[in-house]
Amino acid sequence: MLVRDRMTPNPITLRPGSDPLAGLAICKSGGFCHLPVVDENGRLVGMVTEEELKHFLATAPSPGVLQRQHRVEQVMRSPVVSVPPDYPLEEAARLMIRHNLSGLPVADETGRLVGIITRSDIFAQFAEALGADTTAVRVTVRVPNRPGELAKLAGRIAQAGGNICSVVSHSPGTTGQMDLTLRVEGVGRDALLSAIQADPEVEVRHVWEREVEGR
Repeated sequence: MLVRDRMTPNPITLRPGSDPLAGLAICKSGGFCHLPVVDENGRLVGMVTEEELKHFLATAPSPGVLQRQHRVEQVMRSPVVSVPPDYPLEEAARLMIRHNLSGLPVADETGRLVGIITRSDIFAQFAEALGADTTAVRVTVRVPNRPGELAKLAGRIAQAGGNICSVVSHSPGTTGQMDLTLRVEGVGRDALLSAIQADPEVEVRHVWEREVEGR
């Protein structure tokens, strides 16, 4: 999954000379938390958030008689951390964590703004990747951390009639082992567990099945 698959294309923007008060009004009316700042050629030059605009307008002194208004360039952050459209989504998430950002502008090779990706976009993809929108059985197992273990497990599940619709691996902090969280459809809970536990080296750590509405 790439940034281009989850970003909001052609987002609302500001110019460096825009009025911060107008920027704040745009944030409130559109429900935006971030606004990229671009030059006359559409190239990314800065980034500003609703909270930054609020703080600036609450604390900034009068612009003075020679300047009729404050300017967004007084508030915006520049240079800006950005990513290209073909950047891996998980790497964009890593950048957000590293720089404590809630949104990243997306720019092409010329520096022209083409979109924006936010934590909410990445969170939605994370939930989808884990199969949150399915009624499949969710099971976490601990297996030996060696080549072929996932293939063996998938084979046993397939023999039982199950189809793995998502899988995520994560380290349990135990040497020589790894945890796998799978969403499996097409097979009942009991048959699934029986297939998994046919291998004595596999430990079932957790099983969860969503309640069907109206049951």
